[in-house]
Amino acid sequence: MARKWNDADFERVYRDHVVGGRFQEDPSYYPRYKARYHTLLKRYAEMAPEAPQDVLDIGGGQFAVMCKFLWGDRAQVADIEGPHFQYLNEVGVTPTHWNLCTDPEPYKANFDFIFFSEVIEHLPIPSHLVLEKLKRSLRPNGVIICTTPNLHRLRNVVFLLTGRKVFDYFRMPTDQGLGHMLEFTRDHLQWQFNHAGLADVKVEHVQMFHSPKNPVMKIMYWLGSPLFLIPLYRDYLLATGRKTA
Repeated sequence: MARKWNDADFERVYRDHVVGGRFQEDPSYYPRYKARYHTLLKRYAEMAPEAPQDVLDIGGGQFAVMCKFLWGDRAQVADIEGPHFQYLNEVGVTPTHWNLCTDPEPYKANFDFIFFSEVIEHLPIPSHLVLEKLKRSLRPNGVIICTTPNLHRLRNVVFLLTGRKVFDYFRMPTDQGLGHMLEFTRDHLQWQFNHAGLADVKVEHVQMFHSPKNPVMKIMYWLGSPLFLIPLYRDYLLATGRKTA
């Protein structure tokens, strides 16, 4: 049975523990990108059973914190170590240092769900290799929930037409954060999930609205918003895949 979803609970926990937390991004980031957290957590609620789950958040830890305070899940975080680890420990979420590009997985079949949101595009290695590590960290029938920017999104079209740099320079990974090394089409991301041996893979074009900071891009974003009715031009891909029993 799917979990109950309550928008008021989401708003309260997001305000108190994400916007009001101490994470890596500038605090102004979280009100602007609230739609992404709302979309993923609602999808998780549709997939997860009512009983508390073992959840791993690959990245900053906001999803782990939300799962803990919304549903009492046993939540952990894997990321490059930083000041946000102190905040995660304070709120009862265990952080672990894990460089996805260079380190073996520190977990073996520990988790029921893994959030992998806005990370895969930063990794300068074949994505299926990282997904295989995540798969080994899942229990049988465990699920990866992933989002990443859509290569065909309007922002990239504008950048190409105006001669602006779309991706950061491809380079060897380090323990420092990397920019966008690549972005995916729907078919490309589906191939990476399939090649990692995940089952029941589903990749969707989704729109999670946010407001760009650049005034010119903000105007162009809203003028071009009717294009979001066409799935190909939506900003994000949302992918799920399951580890077979």
